[in-house]
Amino acid sequence: MDVDTLSSMVEVGSSLDRRLARLNQVGGAAGLARELGTDVERGIDPAEAKTGFTARRAKYGKNFIPPPPPRSLTSMILEGLQDKTLIMLMISATVSLILGVWENPSSGWIEGTAILTAVVIVVSVAAGNDYQKERQFRKLNERKNNKPVKVVRGGEMEQISVYEVNVGEIVIIDTGDILCADGIWLSGFNMKTDESSMTGEVKQLPKGPEDPFLLSSTMVVEGIGKMMVVCVGPHSQSGKTLSLLNRPVEDTPLQVKLESLADQIAKFGMAAASLILISLCVKLGVFIYFGYQPFDVTILNHVIKYIISSITIVVVAVPEGLPLAVTISLAYSMTKMMRDNNLVRRLEACETMGGATTICSDKTGTLTMNKMTVMKIWVAGRNFESIPEVKLTEPMKELLVTGIACNSTAYESKDETGKKLFIGSQTECALLGFCRKVNAPFEPIREKNPRIAVIPFSSTRKRMSSVIKRDGKFCFFTKGASEIVLGLCTSAMQEDGSKILISEEIKDQIKQIIQNYAETGLRTIALAFSESDYEKNWDTCERDLTLVAIAGIKDPVRPEVPEAVRRCQSAGIVVRMVTGDNPETAKEIARECGILKEGGVVICGEDYKALSEEQKIIQSPKICVMARSSPTDKFTLVRTLKMLGHVVAVTGDGTNDAPALKEANIGFSMGITGTEVSKEASAIILMDDNFASIVKAVMWGRNVYDSIRKFLQFQLTVNLVAVSLAFIGALTNSRGEAPLKPVQLLWVNLIMDTMAALALATEEPTPALLDRKPYGKSDALITHRMWRNVIVQAVFQLTVNLVILYYGHVIFGIEKESIEHLTIVFNIFVLCQLFNEVNSRKLNGEINVFAGFFTNHVFVGVMAFTCVMQFLIIQFGGNFAGTRPLSLHQWAACFGIAALGLPIGLIPKIIPYTEPEPQEFKPENIAPSKLGAEGWGKLKLGLKKKEVIDEMVKRSTSTASILRRFHRHNIYGFDSVNNNPKAL
Repeated sequence: MDVDTLSSMVEVGSSLDRRLARLNQVGGAAGLARELGTDVERGIDPAEAKTGFTARRAKYGKNFIPPPPPRSLTSMILEGLQDKTLIMLMISATVSLILGVWENPSSGWIEGTAILTAVVIVVSVAAGNDYQKERQFRKLNERKNNKPVKVVRGGEMEQISVYEVNVGEIVIIDTGDILCADGIWLSGFNMKTDESSMTGEVKQLPKGPEDPFLLSSTMVVEGIGKMMVVCVGPHSQSGKTLSLLNRPVEDTPLQVKLESLADQIAKFGMAAASLILISLCVKLGVFIYFGYQPFDVTILNHVIKYIISSITIVVVAVPEGLPLAVTISLAYSMTKMMRDNNLVRRLEACETMGGATTICSDKTGTLTMNKMTVMKIWVAGRNFESIPEVKLTEPMKELLVTGIACNSTAYESKDETGKKLFIGSQTECALLGFCRKVNAPFEPIREKNPRIAVIPFSSTRKRMSSVIKRDGKFCFFTKGASEIVLGLCTSAMQEDGSKILISEEIKDQIKQIIQNYAETGLRTIALAFSESDYEKNWDTCERDLTLVAIAGIKDPVRPEVPEAVRRCQSAGIVVRMVTGDNPETAKEIARECGILKEGGVVICGEDYKALSEEQKIIQSPKICVMARSSPTDKFTLVRTLKMLGHVVAVTGDGTNDAPALKEANIGFSMGITGTEVSKEASAIILMDDNFASIVKAVMWGRNVYDSIRKFLQFQLTVNLVAVSLAFIGALTNSRGEAPLKPVQLLWVNLIMDTMAALALATEEPTPALLDRKPYGKSDALITHRMWRNVIVQAVFQLTVNLVILYYGHVIFGIEKESIEHLTIVFNIFVLCQLFNEVNSRKLNGEINVFAGFFTNHVFVGVMAFTCVMQFLIIQFGGNFAGTRPLSLHQWAACFGIAALGLPIGLIPKIIPYTEPEPQEFKPENIAPSKLGAEGWGKLKLGLKKKEVIDEMVKRSTSTASILRRFHRHNIYGFDSVNNNPKAL
């Protein structure tokens, strides 16, 4: 059967009847499996793996959608040459070349040729950087799309990469999965998919024998099951669509902000260039009027030179390196963050994470090790403080193990080394591990008792149920949150196998067991069952259950988490725990992590939900732990914190976490335990599911922002000095020429754009980044401290260069305005930039600018390359670069003068100065248009209530007095916003 026939079987737009007819023609799923050389139960023969599935992939394709072909380096160079400013410069240089050859055939061609060559070099280097950047992003995208998939091969379950899925694979499907290929449903329970992304039909479609067709990239919203893959990669329905797309990478917010700043700087450069051109033309007109300049063809040559100098200043002033610096920094950070187990899915997350003020973290797997183990268990009225103590009668043991084995989606597999391990929910893995510890293998029980029906776990129900037929009876097994399952039970098992009604006294005793477990940090899971002689609607059977056991499961806190939490707190980031666990367990774990301290607020999801909007505004910033939270509670907390001005990071691993992950400024999903939906909703995937990796993401985020500020500080200094020196020098020069030649300015442009971007945007983060508060969302890119550094350096450099320009002939004993004199001016100017580049490595008043200097190999390499190139240009540039060789004495003097920039750079650092702290949230900081007039007023009243509470609590005022004070202030509800949540 060929690919086209398989594709037509699942084709979107084809009627269901037609697709079923095509499937039935080949003998249904079983017949199709034979055609594809697979087995509906055992899957593909593992022997094919030895050949890398070569024959199968040659016939049906690989599960990989080729990205759009990359742009060539030549096309990028040609694109760079289309810049309007450079086109003007090339036209002017061409005219200069023609006039130069006409006036002086032997050497007149040099200046025009040199400018054109310099333009090509500048454009080629920029294009080379873009080419490397695009290659990096393609590799990162490949990693980002790589996901684990559970398949059956040779009757054994395995976990493989999505790229390794073949046509004919039997894939295990669970709620929340995004299907990796087109397939045929084989078996399952209550499976529904959302195919709106493919068909546009916003409806949950049941899947089964009536409609067995599953489409790639659609989401399983309910149920579990298995499917047989029929189309992969570009032959799948989503692959055909994706092959038509070529989505460009969008700019990040920081890139947008910098491009705006670059436009402003460019306008300044354009104005300065225009002023220089007009001034020089006026000066030339005055010279002609008074007879100092003959009115002949040489005038045209002068004007062309003026135009070239002016355009070159524009080229220097336009900071195209700003967006490049962001791109390099982000690409570098993304690559390095992979090493720190952070897979960045959205570029803007790198920079946003640097401003995070609060982290709402899951407990299980993020703060804890996600290696659940049953530590204690209560079975049929007996409490066992450790698992080795468990001694049960055979009937009771069989009932307990059957309930665990059959009411579970976890399974046993092997890792790459052949070691056995459980795959699935950690809670279910812990329970299966318990079966093994009490010498009760679960595999034979599963084979003997196939499931008839399954009601999958959901965050709203907080439980899962399965039905099997055992000894002629239908057995209904349920497991879930202990308080909820206990509420569904009317009886409990006794040690002798009899049942006893749960009286209030017995219920209190069981609740005390749950309480005792929770207080020691154990998560409690209740196991219950019921029996029936006949089949019925199982959805209504979760009542009148018989309680079998309460298991106390421990998930140890990761050893590195307490220190990671402490570092976040010292960095001004509030860490909150949002979990579905009960309050006692949550509090114990939160204390162990350092999240919950004296006076910290612990609240349950239901209590939070009951708060009015104004109460949520007051309480949300105080919450340390939210227990028994629902997806809605988590989403509301995130939304409220964002409204209060926080930059919120959220972690989540389940499908139910997707709304909060999407709502957060930065969503972190789990790479190991996360569902496909949570990964799609997130901005960063934690490859090791570890909270400590978030701390590294914070460091990289702050480092990106600092790198851009370093580059910005450096570039503003170069711009101010270059433009000012060109303007003053050209007006005072006897020939009306700028002291820096166009070729020299283009070399300076290369230094301050591409070279500086590489050097300053590739600094590694240091732990010192966590010793300060997060930067605010409204903070200016250029701080007051940066302006001080720029102004001091610009004044120093301009002073030095003007002194050398006007008195250099006296200092060095050379001819005034000779090429040698102007070479020294050029050399000192460039060397000043090198030393200023070192100064720019530190932004926040650090005295030692050489700290970590040699650990940044890129920076050292750029400095060395620039020095070598500057030496070659000076010594061997000749007429091409407008330079003359300098003596060793002259080089030493140039270096000595430029090196003064290092001690000068200390001046703004030793003067005491404190940056203004980021403003705390105040109602006037929110635009009234976002809330509406009524909502705006209510928000102010809500905050007034907070002020009243804070003031009166300090005075130990009674609650009754506080309430009377509220009435006097006429503080009411938050109705207008509550009725229109979109206003927030």
